[in-house]
Amino acid sequence: MGKYEELLMKSECEVVETNRLPKGIDGWYQNGDIFIKTSLPEKIKHQVLHEEIAHHKLTCGNIVDLSQFNNRKFENYARRHSYETSMPLEEIIEAFKNGIHNLYELANFFEVTECHVLDCIEHYKKKYGLKTLCGNYMIQFEPLRVFEIKTIK
Repeated sequence: MGKYEELLMKSECEVVETNRLPKGIDGWYQNGDIFIKTSLPEKIKHQVLHEEIAHHKLTCGNIVDLSQFNNRKFENYARRHSYETSMPLEEIIEAFKNGIHNLYELANFFEVTECHVLDCIEHYKKKYGLKTLCGNYMIQFEPLRVFEIKTIK
């Protein structure tokens, strides 16, 4: 079972795959239901589902009009949350432990697109700078590397 199917099963929302969405919209959250475009590849459905679940948890009201500041703020808030849930720091460490060291392999590990991996890394760079600590590991974002920190006794 892939990560998209696992996320579908964990979701609190009813998820409906449909091609009856407005042009240019891949996913939509409304009143506890998530609508995802059927024709999308599974990797993109996975990314979209993360973002729509973030909308369910974090935003309220109609935020479709992105010309309004608060709507853009809510949209970005949900997108940033989706980056952190689709590619958590702990799982980046696991990927490196499993010998994954390039963009293509990382995208396959998380079952997302390479562009999404780059967006997640950019998000983490804005949030933490060029590196951060996660448990006993240091994650460097540019270039993306993971180092285990060992204490000397």
